[in-house]
Amino acid sequence: MKHPGIKKLYRTLENYGKEAVRSVAFLPVPMIFTAVVFGYVFFWLENNTNVSDLTGEWLPALAITSQDTARTILGMFVGGLITLTVFTFSQIMILLNQVASSYSPRLLPKLTGDRSLQFVMGLNLATIVLTITVLLSIRSNEGYSIPNFSILVCVFFGVVCLCLFVYFVTAITKKIQVDSIIDASARDAMESLESQCKLGDRGYSEQGVPEDVAEWFVIPSPISGYVGSVDHDTLAKLAQENATRFYIGVSKGQYVPKGLPLLQSQHVLDDEKVEDVLSAVEPIRDQFDDWYLPNLKQLTEIALKALSPGINDPGTALMVIDRQTEVLGKMMHVPLYNYYRCEEGGEIWFSRHSYEEVLRTLMSEMRCYAKEDPLVVRRLFQMLYHLLEMAAASLSYRLFVQREIAALLRDARRHIENPHDRSQIARDIFGHRRAIKHASRLLQKKNIYEVEPEPATEAD
Repeated sequence: MKHPGIKKLYRTLENYGKEAVRSVAFLPVPMIFTAVVFGYVFFWLENNTNVSDLTGEWLPALAITSQDTARTILGMFVGGLITLTVFTFSQIMILLNQVASSYSPRLLPKLTGDRSLQFVMGLNLATIVLTITVLLSIRSNEGYSIPNFSILVCVFFGVVCLCLFVYFVTAITKKIQVDSIIDASARDAMESLESQCKLGDRGYSEQGVPEDVAEWFVIPSPISGYVGSVDHDTLAKLAQENATRFYIGVSKGQYVPKGLPLLQSQHVLDDEKVEDVLSAVEPIRDQFDDWYLPNLKQLTEIALKALSPGINDPGTALMVIDRQTEVLGKMMHVPLYNYYRCEEGGEIWFSRHSYEEVLRTLMSEMRCYAKEDPLVVRRLFQMLYHLLEMAAASLSYRLFVQREIAALLRDARRHIENPHDRSQIARDIFGHRRAIKHASRLLQKKNIYEVEPEPATEAD
């Protein structure tokens, strides 16, 4: 096992890496440095090889013989690309502000971290830097040879930047559309749930928490922050080395103030060992949306923003509810692993967000904003009855969903007063119940037909 200090450094670099990936400058900055390096490489090639003479022989129509013409061409591309880049950055800032005000500010990392947009901006800046480097390398003496190869490369990248500008306008217009943003959040949530399903092959399982966990040694949080990705493998190995077991009582994504309990150890640990343990569990300052719950919260925030009086866009809320149905249905089939055991034998229990907690939080927010909108209430009933049908084989999931149906029904009775709307909601509920009963009968018939007949006996 690696030294705890190295593991802590690795976790710190991992967190900084996650922040850098979401930054607009993730690709542009290294591309600019690459352009500077290529500028010096081209300067060396022009002065130590005959690459420009070969370029003139292969492409005589593109060969330049005048230093003034070369400076004019390069200066024209530099000025045009600077104008194009300024316009591009201005458009990005305007669109990001629009997304933050119309949908949710927590959606900005999805746009600033988009690789295609980062590449377009990075290529524009890199081409400007490369062109300026080549322009500065052109000398005024009579014996100086025109760097046709370097100029041709700069012109090529300049034309590519012009073509990518058309792509940028098309892509950014599509990415800020609400349906694209909703699809991206739902897709990320589904992918995170898919990865959760594969944890069973890596030593994770569902186990009951030890009954005496309340008496275990408490390790407080060293800083105020959010519980992020915990290095369960390192923590389990530390548990095996110290002949103890650990329980992390704070769920992933929750905020922990400094000094409050972060995890517990079955046996008392000295300060040095506590430092080793915290190197694998220490909270982080920022939240990341690299798992399913933040993406599900983003979908809810989009719906709530759409239902606000300033925007009043119930169509967006209906679209969000459909995607929430997909994510919540998938969650029913994802095991809630709360136990990890490494190959050496170390054991860890950790808290998880239960399905009941997630569904209750989501429905509480949606009911608060949509309880007076008959159209959205009808779609919420549809979502809950779809979830009820998906949970046919699980009594606990059915109980969770039925509680939310009852809560939504109470709000609908209290806040929707129009008799026509109330009768329509009642018809929808009866229709959903009939559909569930019909599906249940079909399932029972299917199970009867799938039962294999008993083998015949000699008496038969």
